[in-house]
Amino acid sequence: MTVKVVAESPRIILREFTWDDLPTLVPILTDPLVMRFSVTGPLTEEGVRGFLERCLLKYRERGYWLWAAIHRSDANLIGYSGLLDQLIDGSPEIEVAYRLSPLYWGQGLGTEAAALARDYAFVRLGVSRVISLIDPENKASIRVAEKNGLRYEKDTTYYHLFVRVYSISRTEWEHLPHVLTFQRQNKGK
Repeated sequence: MTVKVVAESPRIILREFTWDDLPTLVPILTDPLVMRFSVTGPLTEEGVRGFLERCLLKYRERGYWLWAAIHRSDANLIGYSGLLDQLIDGSPEIEVAYRLSPLYWGQGLGTEAAALARDYAFVRLGVSRVISLIDPENKASIRVAEKNGLRYEKDTTYYHLFVRVYSISRTEWEHLPHVLTFQRQNKGK
């Protein structure tokens, strides 16, 4: 099976999801702790199937979306990082989104995975800015965004949630260290 690797950093590989990821992804996205700050809350197994279907469809339609985050040291799927098309206060935006298994929290892996998505947006998509939408109580995600150069911009309502918008422009990003290494299509996992 050919798996498309999108980007790599010293500890993370981002690649497109496949149906083979379902058994590993279910315990992550059904975990109430992992999904505490999500719009949907914990997913059901059927919801995770729908998540994978959406990812595969968006790869074909847009060429990007949420990608599987693979930890290099153990080759485990540890969550996802990627880019979402959003409409915030009437303006189209590209959101850097990420979610990891609690087994991998507190190691800087979320920051690294989010940096890969951020860099991909600027390098491959040529966008002028990216955002992250973060619940004000989600201190860990705020730290991830700030470590990646995103700064608080404003508060807004996203679906039914009060969130903070963090953003970074291309000009601001150009002054940051980049972790991104792009890969050609690779075989295997």
